[in-house]
Amino acid sequence: MTRKNKLENRQEDDYLLIRRVEQCSFVLLTLLVLISWLLAGQRFAGSALLGGVLANSSFLLLKRTVFRLVSQIGSQHQGATAGLAVTFYFRLLMLALLLISLSMSVRIDFIGLAAGLSTVMVSIFAVVLGRSLIEFSGNHAKGA
Repeated sequence: MTRKNKLENRQEDDYLLIRRVEQCSFVLLTLLVLISWLLAGQRFAGSALLGGVLANSSFLLLKRTVFRLVSQIGSQHQGATAGLAVTFYFRLLMLALLLISLSMSVRIDFIGLAAGLSTVMVSIFAVVLGRSLIEFSGNHAKGA
């Protein structure tokens, strides 16, 4: 297998990994909202949903920005990484302003909001840990 084929296979694996993180995050958010609705009430569940939607939306926008950056680097555009940093901080500022305005206008359970915001992070840990365990057990079985 050539170096180019290995790189293409690795990129496909990375895209699949990101897709799994997205899927896991949406499943985790759904379970969080349903279970918290039953156990903690409507306000907690609504706050968790709000946090999860914001976190997942931000993750999807970041994915799109990074893919655009990778294509620009591939075509030798200058200043692509600086644009990523500006976009990242602008998105973070907009998220902070949105959270501040929502917390001033709507009653939010901040623990529920934090639980919802953490769904992407928990999904990343779960997917990467699961992939690492699979690769470790495969390498261990091969005797590597």
